[in-house]
Amino acid sequence: MSLEEWSYLATIVGSIGVIVSLLFVGVQIRANTAALQRTEHNSTMEQWTVVRMGIVRNREVAELMTGGLEGTRRLDAADRLRLEQMMQEFTWAAFHIWDRTQRGIFPPGTFEATGGAFLSTALRTPAGSAWWQAAKQVGFVPGFVTDVDALLRKDKQRPSGMLVAGSSEVKPKRRQTVT
Repeated sequence: MSLEEWSYLATIVGSIGVIVSLLFVGVQIRANTAALQRTEHNSTMEQWTVVRMGIVRNREVAELMTGGLEGTRRLDAADRLRLEQMMQEFTWAAFHIWDRTQRGIFPPGTFEATGGAFLSTALRTPAGSAWWQAAKQVGFVPGFVTDVDALLRKDKQRPSGMLVAGSSEVKPKRRQTVT
């Protein structure tokens, strides 16, 4: 073999090495992306767990949410403030699902089938609707407000029973499993 042929062979072997290296990097990036998505899912779940467990562990908070939102409980100034803060946390947690769906971290339809469905149920109550009309003007990005308002218009026909009617009626779209 001549020196020129060895040079060609070395170029071919080097090119194959570069291709194999790029394939390996691609596999590693895909694995890291899946791990980051799982971390985002876990983080979102932790945020929602704080809100949900506040309601589950404290009957007074659950009664405040249900009676306050439906208008069946008379609220003093402190209870109104507490209800507004719970709604803020509830909506903020839903915002994170919306944001992650918008950025492609969660599959399309995740917001509408999960946090958006529960948020819509709460915002269609008398006090929830009044709170949303004021809160959406100052505390949330316009795209989120637009999507929540569209969801509220779409869900107008559903009953607004606090966190009960919406949960059994929502059928989530088929999701990809992230490992």
